[in-house]
Amino acid sequence: MSMFQRSSTGDQHLPHGVVVASFETYAQAQAAVAKVSGSDTDVAGLAIVGNDLKLVERIVGRLTWGKVAMRGAIRGLGFGAFMGLLFLLFVPEAVSSVLVFPLLGLAFGILLSVVQHSLVRRKRDFASTQQVLAARYDVVAPQESASRAMQVIGQRDGAAAPTEAQLQSAPPPAPPAQPEQSASAPVPSSSPAPQGRQDPPAS
Repeated sequence: MSMFQRSSTGDQHLPHGVVVASFETYAQAQAAVAKVSGSDTDVAGLAIVGNDLKLVERIVGRLTWGKVAMRGAIRGLGFGAFMGLLFLLFVPEAVSSVLVFPLLGLAFGILLSVVQHSLVRRKRDFASTQQVLAARYDVVAPQESASRAMQVIGQRDGAAAPTEAQLQSAPPPAPPAQPEQSASAPVPSSSPAPQGRQDPPAS
């Protein structure tokens, strides 16, 4: 039985709680959840959330006619062998005709691959693999078990980042208080005071 269970239609929403840890890879986040589970802590409410999903296409190499034909031959040969074995189950006496199916599958696989490559080779003449990756994986825990999960994983309360729902429910910060302005005393003028007029002495 698979360890993954398909969620019901009522669970199609992002988990709410506290982000107790963040990791760069899914394997690290999975190891953190396993660590919490091994400490006899209830992990029913934990969730691993991937953020900033990106589609990564890795180029394997350039496609040539030989590689295209070889891949088509392998796929066609496998499909033909499967059809031959299936035919042998229903017609056990036709053993000699079973060998025809792999040969037909081989020829059909090569032909189909060559035709497909000839249609798209001007736009795409390389082989690649695609996968969806996340830039960050957050471990989210319910409010009542967040502190315990932080202690087990090894992080402190200051390392936990609040969720978007918690940020929205938090009251807005108060505006900074304005400093009191005191009445300034008059600044004395630095220019010298005007002196009275002096008459020259009488001769």
